[in-house]
Amino acid sequence: MSRPTPTGFRDNRGMVAAAVLLFSVVAVMILLANFNLNYAVGESGDAFDSFNSQTVEKNGVAQIVKESILAVRETATADSANAISTEIQNRLSGMFPSGQPISVTLVAAPGVPANPFFPFGVPATAVQPAYFSSSPRGVAGMGNLFTSLAVQGPTTDLGRLTYSFTRASTAAPNENWTYVVNADLFAVPLTNVDVVAYGLPATGMIPTQAPTVPVGTFGTGVSTLVVTSNDPGNDPTAYPDLYAGVTPEKLPYQFRNAVSFSWNAYEFLWSTPYQNALISLAEAEADPGNTAPTVLNPTPPTGAVYDFSSGNNPTIAGVIEAGNSISINCGAVQSQVIVVVDAEGIGAVTITGSAGTGNPFILLIRNTAGNLGKTAVTFTGSNNRPAIFYLENSNVAFVGSPQIQGALFLDPSTVAAGTVTWFGHFSFYAPASPLGSLHIGINDSATVKAALSSLAPRVLLVSTTATRQ
Repeated sequence: MSRPTPTGFRDNRGMVAAAVLLFSVVAVMILLANFNLNYAVGESGDAFDSFNSQTVEKNGVAQIVKESILAVRETATADSANAISTEIQNRLSGMFPSGQPISVTLVAAPGVPANPFFPFGVPATAVQPAYFSSSPRGVAGMGNLFTSLAVQGPTTDLGRLTYSFTRASTAAPNENWTYVVNADLFAVPLTNVDVVAYGLPATGMIPTQAPTVPVGTFGTGVSTLVVTSNDPGNDPTAYPDLYAGVTPEKLPYQFRNAVSFSWNAYEFLWSTPYQNALISLAEAEADPGNTAPTVLNPTPPTGAVYDFSSGNNPTIAGVIEAGNSISINCGAVQSQVIVVVDAEGIGAVTITGSAGTGNPFILLIRNTAGNLGKTAVTFTGSNNRPAIFYLENSNVAFVGSPQIQGALFLDPSTVAAGTVTWFGHFSFYAPASPLGSLHIGINDSATVKAALSSLAPRVLLVSTTATRQ
């Protein structure tokens, strides 16, 4: 006979089996959950990496569009003669070389609108932009640097361009998609920014030291833009956070609009083509037989060019001649452009302000004498008639602490001294700051900016955004 098993021992063995089974089930569930968690983390990591790569790619394509538009329409001494599609494709080839598993191809490339400005053409009407608005279109969301430059004064909205790209991958065909880039374009007068300082001329001259800005130079609300050599080892005025560390040096692409406003625009401003265009327009005004005036000047007055080397200068309204000296009365000027040529460096010009208002005008003093001598330019009396003063190779003095409305552009060889309160725009483009001898108080003036917008050179601002479809 078999011996009976005790009831208690049999019950304990059953409980152990149940516990083992429960533990096994729990262990399997934990392993399964851990596997699912690891799988989810891996998938999330892959998705995050894919998202990051997409973000880098589409932002890179957006930047390529911006660079290409500026290449063909920038205010600079030389723009590309290529079609916009060629410029974009050239840059795409650099970012996505042939033979790589990933390629991005331009599909649609609308042309870039022109940015005409005085004296090359009739500029489009400029209005004060809104930040949040549907009509006119607001500039909110177009980038901090873009908006900070665009809202300083009247601008012209040149519209939105849309570019389409196909993205293909031979390694992952399921990652083929389309990038769409929207480019917003605004034309901005240089005179909108109150103060533009420094720049790195094509000659390679570098400022010897950072400019000292005396207390009281900048009034309330004055906007300033300083862009210099970006290598702190070369230029003590540099911003180290902008340093790209490449040769030849260049600013990172996100600062291209600032470079357009300073380096490129000011190289253009003092270039021969721009100066000659102003002289040609002034000569057209001075031609008594000009029976077909340009659209820029529907009724040009007689006489707008004075040459110190000529013994037979025309009569110019507002200009009084006395040997190698002339005086210009801002209140009596009738010409839209007055050019004073001093090729020998022998002239002296006294500019008398106007107590009354009137249409804005341009005064260009062009001294090509180099080291032979600077043109002596003296400002006397306050001026309420906005004007743009381009002063080349001049020795400028302000007498009697006048208050003057307008825009003052000093070329790299011009020096200035005295005390003046200025309403409008002031810029110097030189290897040394004029603020050591020039005591100037800058004040923002919406009225002056609006008055000068039709005569000022204009810079193209571009903001691009990209989406994946």
